[in-house]
Amino acid sequence: MKTYKLREIYIKEISMKGKQSKGMKTLLLILPLLGVVAISGCTQQTGPTFGNGVTILNWEPTYSSVESGDRLQLRIRVQNQGEVRAENVRAALAGINQEDWGLSLGFGGSQGRLLGNGVLLPPDRIQNTDGQIGQDTFDMIAPKLPKGTTQQYSPQVRVYYSYKTTAIKSITLVNENELRRLQDQGKTLSSTDTKTSAGPLSVTITTGKFIKARESSPSAFSNIFPITIDITNSGGGVVSTENIPQNDYIIRITRPTLPSRLSIVSGSCKEIDQGYVTLWKGQTASITCNIQINQPPLTNEDENLKITFEYDYYIDRTTTITVTGNEQGYFGY
Repeated sequence: MKTYKLREIYIKEISMKGKQSKGMKTLLLILPLLGVVAISGCTQQTGPTFGNGVTILNWEPTYSSVESGDRLQLRIRVQNQGEVRAENVRAALAGINQEDWGLSLGFGGSQGRLLGNGVLLPPDRIQNTDGQIGQDTFDMIAPKLPKGTTQQYSPQVRVYYSYKTTAIKSITLVNENELRRLQDQGKTLSSTDTKTSAGPLSVTITTGKFIKARESSPSAFSNIFPITIDITNSGGGVVSTENIPQNDYIIRITRPTLPSRLSIVSGSCKEIDQGYVTLWKGQTASITCNIQINQPPLTNEDENLKITFEYDYYIDRTTTITVTGNEQGYFGY
């Protein structure tokens, strides 16, 4: 009997230890996961928001439904989400008769109202700050309508601003003798994509994977290669200067920055010579230039081509207001 009881006690102890061991193993498995969750929660950070230049965050009335004679406001809030400073930022009103709404002087005048004193700073990746916000409110009075009638209005805001877009393309030059050695060793060269500052225009500069530079050649044309610069309006707005239709779709071009080894062949691209390019139907443009290699590198070398475009741009936003009339004798009887 004693032996049996001792054995029973021993078995219970083993069973309890087994359960404790399983529980400890489970705890040890869970703890690292909890640590990961805790660490992730502590270190997770959201950086600044980048987008297509100046963005309209809000365009809305204080009341979407009013009666004739009611006072209300239209409120606008914009933010620079590109990577360069936005200048001459202003808002102009369209879509409604301003005098009917008590805006006889216009929406801040013919040039519109400046937002954020006309200048909005971009987001900062280093400081981890978002772009500057500009906002304003505009006092209005709902127009007179006959009693019992209802009409919907669609006030539209057009936000103008001046902006820049810069594109940088790394061009790999390789000495023809070095290229032969690399090919004998089974090695290859690769190219990098165009880096474009965030804004309403996107730019792509296209070359080959690498450019072969000849040490000596009977022809000067052997060290000339083409590049293509494609520009696309990707901001959802229009390249245009306010009330100057002849400036529609025109982008000003600064002279490309090239290293001393390279130069643009004179007369090879009229757009850069004249200092501007026009977007086809306001959407795209393509520029082709010939580049001269003035001095081949000793082996292979990456050279940066930098080009900046300057332009005026606008974006639109529409909201709605429903007005119910309460004017007796509106029709004169």
